[in-house]
Amino acid sequence: MSPPFRLRGLAVLSGLAVKKTFLREWLEWLALASVVASVFILFIGRIIVISGDSMRPTLADGDIVVTEKLSGIWHQPEPGEIYGFTCAAAEGILIKRVVALPGDQIAIVSGTLSVNGLVQQESYINGIMGPWTNLEPLLVPTDRYFLMGDNRDHSLDSRDPAIGSVPRVQMQGRVVWRLWPLSEFGPVTARQEGREHSEGL
Repeated sequence: MSPPFRLRGLAVLSGLAVKKTFLREWLEWLALASVVASVFILFIGRIIVISGDSMRPTLADGDIVVTEKLSGIWHQPEPGEIYGFTCAAAEGILIKRVVALPGDQIAIVSGTLSVNGLVQQESYINGIMGPWTNLEPLLVPTDRYFLMGDNRDHSLDSRDPAIGSVPRVQMQGRVVWRLWPLSEFGPVTARQEGREHSEGL
């Protein structure tokens, strides 16, 4: 084989080696990114796109929020905080507001929510529940939480027997930040008033 052919052969082999190196490095970075994403989801939090209007006026359909789990090591859910949770009755992660804690007694009479006999003043909800909405007094079990959507007449939540009080282990993180829309970018606080909205479906 003449020198020019040898040089061309070496160039081809060198090019293949570079491509293999690039592919290997790309796969390594992809694997690392997958591990980092898994660790973030398991131990830190996740980014969630809100589906539906059950949390109107605080969160709307299409909003993008961030949940965090780390504070759960030293912090227990409190009334007014918004959490994501899973349950067998629905797919994905449901986003609702904590309204009662383990050991609390909750009741709804003619659309009015009371916890431990005290009527709750909830300025963040979308109107009031219809007068047909009633819930017999019940005691929230140990290590479980009662969650409801802010758009009370259009929310699948703990009032439904298929969901009921949510075990702590099914809580997937506290909603702490809104990424989208940009006009609403910022922290989501426990007692946030939310946006004006006349009706949610």
